[in-house]
Amino acid sequence: MHAMPYLLSFYLFLGTNVGALAAVTLYKIPKVKAPHLYIFCGIVLTALLAFELIPHAMEEYGFINVAFGASLGVLICICLHGLFEDVSSQAYRSVLFIVVAIAIHNIPAGLAIGSTLENETLSGSFIVATIVHQIPEGLAIMTALLLSGKRFLSLFLFFLFSLLLSGIFLFFSNAGHLAELPWKSNGLILGTAIGFLLFTALIEFLFKKHS
Repeated sequence: MHAMPYLLSFYLFLGTNVGALAAVTLYKIPKVKAPHLYIFCGIVLTALLAFELIPHAMEEYGFINVAFGASLGVLICICLHGLFEDVSSQAYRSVLFIVVAIAIHNIPAGLAIGSTLENETLSGSFIVATIVHQIPEGLAIMTALLLSGKRFLSLFLFFLFSLLLSGIFLFFSNAGHLAELPWKSNGLILGTAIGFLLFTALIEFLFKKHS
């Protein structure tokens, strides 16, 4: 069995935990309040979308597939937002959207890498890029968890989420090594992840009033 999916899954886990460490450090700064952290996470996610995910998705899969997937993702978020409005705190609702978005994003990412394992080389720059890519995602997840006010539970939940996201990538990268998913399906899936992240960044973090 090819070793690269396991190595990359570990690097994904490492990157998200580096982001979590940054979030914990910011959380301990006395002058940094909850609204500042929400705005910071919104900016981080927006930058991730604008400079990496959206350009990459458009280049690989075309505007129509990505736009349709993003619209679907936003529609699902609106439904979830209404469903959890009264039964969940904003912090946990934001975590739900982010984790689901990253999980969805890891599906086409894993399939794409898995389908090209025979031609891919595990270079140092590729490893660094993989880790750096996960830092803002880990930062956003941990910040939202910390804002729930339950620090020890937040650390435990983050550990579980990190394992879950790495495991999803591992599963689909191995699946991609065995079978190819249609090109349009990858674009739709990635677009859905973009819709989730876009809704979370703009509605949950930036444009909502925070106490």
